[in-house]
Amino acid sequence: MTTGLSIDGIILGQTRLGAVDGAAGQLSFCGYDLHDLVAYACWEEVAYLLWYGDLPTPRQLDDLRERLAAARDLTDAELALLRASAVAQTGMAALPFGGHAMDALCAAILALAQLQPSPPMRADTILDAGLHLTAKLPTILTTIVRLRESKEPVTPDPRLDHASNFLLTLHGTPPDEAAARALNAYLVLMAENGLNISTFVARVVTSTQNDLYTAITAAISTLKGLAHGGANEYAMRTFLAIGSPERAADYIAELLARRERLMGVGHRVFEVEDPRVRHMRRLSAQLAEHSGAHPSAQSGCSHAIAVAVEKVIQEHPFFRQRKLYPNVEFYSASLLDQLGLPLDCFTAVFACARMPGWVAHIREQLADNRLVRPEAAYIGPARRQFVPLEQRH
Repeated sequence: MTTGLSIDGIILGQTRLGAVDGAAGQLSFCGYDLHDLVAYACWEEVAYLLWYGDLPTPRQLDDLRERLAAARDLTDAELALLRASAVAQTGMAALPFGGHAMDALCAAILALAQLQPSPPMRADTILDAGLHLTAKLPTILTTIVRLRESKEPVTPDPRLDHASNFLLTLHGTPPDEAAARALNAYLVLMAENGLNISTFVARVVTSTQNDLYTAITAAISTLKGLAHGGANEYAMRTFLAIGSPERAADYIAELLARRERLMGVGHRVFEVEDPRVRHMRRLSAQLAEHSGAHPSAQSGCSHAIAVAVEKVIQEHPFFRQRKLYPNVEFYSASLLDQLGLPLDCFTAVFACARMPGWVAHIREQLADNRLVRPEAAYIGPARRQFVPLEQRH
């Protein structure tokens, strides 16, 4: 009996971008070890690496930062489209902001695409278009968040880096150094991860000779799934349900008795601890110890709860026997919470971080673009003779 599509471990193509070794728990971008990149490189350097194949020189990095700064602001037309209050003045249809942030982000991207031509993507222009949308996506998200909270949007500061502008346009005040450094590291860690599901979907859409907005919207929609990026939001929902570190063991025992899954634990590729977890754990701890949670955080002790849950996982036979470890979504939940991100925006921040990887994979697909058209083995009834309606009993 079939159990659905299963292509684990099957090589579908070649890439020069992310190398994933699930057995060894290793991840590298364009030949550079992830641990070195998160320790020494900023997100802008990693974006350049994924797009151009090499780390930038100081001059190349300055040029990239200038181009990102020039593209980060919303135009008057884009801002008017996002403003619910602008409907009467512009005649534009307003977007609803009451739903999930991932849905709002997808709707906004497709709506903004209508303000400018969106021709099929080309290998020689995709990096310019991809940089433009990569720079603008956090501003779109933070503007949506502020508008639905009846706050005025905040204009990005061209003097600040990508991570700092993200927090500035979200909260309306310049971020402290620890918060900006933590978000920068998060963006680096999540920028690329091989042919994961959302990246594969972006390449499939690209293979149909489609436009960038459609490919990115499809990738974001896929990322929302609980078995993909959406796990960070639901890991945080678990922490909130636990409430305090002392409740962790009892809560997990009750969860296992109900045969429910503990979100943020286990990974389809990494057979040992996800190499990104150590950095998420460290960054979350640093925020908890030195800066503390942002006033708009959902919980003032999310990191302490995460630590308590991990201790249960390390000691509980259920997880030990199955070799289940916290994955990248686990401590990213407490990290993003302490940075003051609304709960339904956690996965949207993941999307903003993954943009360089998506764009780079789209470019690879365009370099030798063939329609991705797999087939399924038919296991239904053998060939049958058609019976007219009146003769069926």
